[in-house]
Amino acid sequence: MNHHVTLRHAQEKDVAAIAGLLTQLNSGEGYVVVSSPEEIRSALFAPAREVHLHALIAQQGDVIIATLLYYAGYDTLSASVGYHVADMVVHDSHRREGVGKALMHALAGIALAEEKSWVSLTALKENSGAQAFYMSLGMTRVNVDFYAIGKSALMQM
Repeated sequence: MNHHVTLRHAQEKDVAAIAGLLTQLNSGEGYVVVSSPEEIRSALFAPAREVHLHALIAQQGDVIIATLLYYAGYDTLSASVGYHVADMVVHDSHRREGVGKALMHALAGIALAEEKSWVSLTALKENSGAQAFYMSLGMTRVNVDFYAIGKSALMQM
């Protein structure tokens, strides 16, 4: 990793850059979802937020080049608490420089310092690059299928 990259916890002034990185990720995966700075600000910093979302930032000089968003979760099988990675995105121009690895290592350090037992995440089935990256970190594939239902379908249940 470039020695001029620093890692830190996100601050409220970072929300526009985080939203931009998430928009880049979503559009790169073929989605039209756009994370607005207001939504990111609320999710990360609102006092009464429903999920305590956290974010790490990788910064080169004054430019935010990557972010990792995560939140606490509970695993009933192991009766333990850990962190789930909501999203990690490294700006296209800084991929394969070790930034993602540094962010994941920073999260591992946070998890261990806070006595968390695991870190989990999901990756798209067609994203073999992400899968290989996570496997290179020592993560293992868990034999589960992930299901989701959106608001319009919830209203019809």
